[in-house]
Amino acid sequence: MDSIICLLLGMIFANGIPHFTKGITAEHWDVPWKKPASAPTNVLWGVVNWLVVVIIYALIKPEINSFDAACFFIGMGITGYFLALHWSEKDSVN
Repeated sequence: MDSIICLLLGMIFANGIPHFTKGITAEHWDVPWKKPASAPTNVLWGVVNWLVVVIIYALIKPEINSFDAACFFIGMGITGYFLALHWSEKDSVN
């Protein structure tokens, strides 16, 4: 169960990275409720993603071993890959 939690935490964490990065570079980026959203909204959404990870981790406190840590990074990799595919397709349409 801890491995699945770590996988999901990695996915949520990875989702916060593009929002935070686009926000601090003053670029507009889509958030679930607005397309495109302002840079400050994206910074906040990225931070909210990371806070969710911290809160879930604090509540569940999984016993993390090497495999669970790998699952966290696999979750980040999966999310990063699919975000890259999604945004590459969107950029090619424009």
